[in-house]
Amino acid sequence: MSFHADDTRLGPLTDGQTVAVIGGGPGGIGCALTLRREADKRNLRLRIVVFEGKRFGVHYNQCAGVLSPPLQQLLRDDYALELPPEMIEREIKGYVLHSEHKQIALSGAEYGGSSLAVRRVQFDDFLERAARERGIEIVQTRATDLEFRNEEVVVFTWGGTLRAAAVVGAFGLSRAMTATLSRHTRYLPPRSLDTMVTNFRPSGRNGAPLPGLLDDHIHVLLPPLKRIEFGAIIPKGNHLTVILAGENVRTDDMNAFLDLPPVHRLIPKRPEPDDYFKGRFPISLARHSFGDRYVTVGDAAGLVRPFKGKGINSAMITGGWAAQTMCDVGVSERAFREFHRQCSDITADVLYGKLIRKLTGLSAHGSFMDRVLDMAEHEPAMRELLFDCVSGRETFRKIVLRQGNVGLATRLGGLYLLDRLQHPFG
Repeated sequence: MSFHADDTRLGPLTDGQTVAVIGGGPGGIGCALTLRREADKRNLRLRIVVFEGKRFGVHYNQCAGVLSPPLQQLLRDDYALELPPEMIEREIKGYVLHSEHKQIALSGAEYGGSSLAVRRVQFDDFLERAARERGIEIVQTRATDLEFRNEEVVVFTWGGTLRAAAVVGAFGLSRAMTATLSRHTRYLPPRSLDTMVTNFRPSGRNGAPLPGLLDDHIHVLLPPLKRIEFGAIIPKGNHLTVILAGENVRTDDMNAFLDLPPVHRLIPKRPEPDDYFKGRFPISLARHSFGDRYVTVGDAAGLVRPFKGKGINSAMITGGWAAQTMCDVGVSERAFREFHRQCSDITADVLYGKLIRKLTGLSAHGSFMDRVLDMAEHEPAMRELLFDCVSGRETFRKIVLRQGNVGLATRLGGLYLLDRLQHPFG
């Protein structure tokens, strides 16, 4: 029997129903908190259950832990939450973009504010505690399977079984859960890049916070290494976080990256290999990311700014929008189309993100990036364009279509052709 959008069983959530959220990161907790807020407005007794297998504060999270604007405002306005000052390890004042022989500093103060460096597991723990305080059930166990029935979704876990009116997939790119949802629905997960993360502690493992580490700037590199698309070095409280992204990134790639002259100048000592952690992030939209009684948010749906992150912001925003849709419209596939239309700023950016990703890959070889940074030293418009590309302040669509940037792009194309002529095998 197929579902129909006008079936009252798939209408807005009603008194006494249950929603299962798989994943207790920002997307899952953002969804749960919004469900609680909207249920309270409507005087609904809504049971909200979040399943999360990690123990925040114990298990590592492969996210770099940078909170970009306007996350603090989002927490205040949408969730009535204030980020504890002690959680902030460092205020990120800007970026330093490196080529093989040059570098340029891009100030956040000049273009719209600073980012905040935190420990991601502490941030997730903060959100989880806020959810518990508001009556949301957090169950520390892994979901193992799903069963979609006409009137409910059955969620199987290590700790038991839950029957719910709908299930929210906030499980990131978990191979187990993406495979499970794909087996029972038409969902296909987004394509992804591998990430590898390690930490370097200049003051020792238990050292005190280091003021002015790397001048409080994130250093971004486009290395001429086969499998690495980009790398970044991020100052935290008493350590540096190094993150790489690419296809099939290996520990050998991290070693090669750390041996590059610009990196070696920033980090003279190589971290031990057993401190490396692997993860993934999406570079495309998921297919059939929603249907009757299910919706995916954040990374699981590919709803992030392509190739530049802001994943925490996108996860909390899309989780909140999905919850609002369930309360206002319903839990049918047709209802969730309304949710997906709300995400148009993100989905419309995918094509532009693919273009920028391709151009970034081409620019990592030869002397092209040296020429670009030399141009940026003398032209404010080029510096702003570079800041937007590395910071996530604007969508790629807005960057590409902004007045004046078409002319800059034409000149960059000319620089690239010149570089190819001079370095045809670079």
